[in-house]
Amino acid sequence: MTQTQIKTRQDAREAVVSFFDTLSAATLLKLANALQRSRPDPERLVRRVLEETGDARKLTGGGLGQLLTRAEGRARLEAITVEDDGREAGETELLGAGDMAERLGVARASLDNWRRAHKVLAFRKGVRNYVYPVRQFERRAPIEGLDRVRAHFGDDETAWDWLVTPNRHTDNAEPIEGLRKGKIDEVARAAEGALDYQ
Repeated sequence: MTQTQIKTRQDAREAVVSFFDTLSAATLLKLANALQRSRPDPERLVRRVLEETGDARKLTGGGLGQLLTRAEGRARLEAITVEDDGREAGETELLGAGDMAERLGVARASLDNWRRAHKVLAFRKGVRNYVYPVRQFERRAPIEGLDRVRAHFGDDETAWDWLVTPNRHTDNAEPIEGLRKGKIDEVARAAEGALDYQ
């Protein structure tokens, strides 16, 4: 029997998956049926599976670490929690297409073209309508560089959340403010790796 070193969550997942790969279809069926009960006894279930397979693996590793009391856990979380200044994407002023076009003094078609080209970010409201965050505009046009940032995200909402959240790659400032100051290349580089570790 081979012992598996478990150092990460992925190692643990792979060990469990490989263990289940060794089980017969009949054993897996029994396990699935047992799991469908309203309140399965996990300890009894594990014992039954181990008895039926006849081959238990001993997994070694550091485990999850020291268990904390609820109070200790809350204290540790409090120590690393960053205070929120209350400025969230949900608090950003949003305007419908007609109102936004009127405020900017542009044709509604221009706003729609900017949206399609990802030069502005828009959130769906209903089936065919969009609302636009006001902060993404300067004078009568979108802030330059929004399209370069948007290219690194799957949708406008994720891109906007990133743009209005200070991060260490933009000197702990909101990336949208970097765009406003003309730091387009710097902000685009920060956006490029924004989702790497999430």
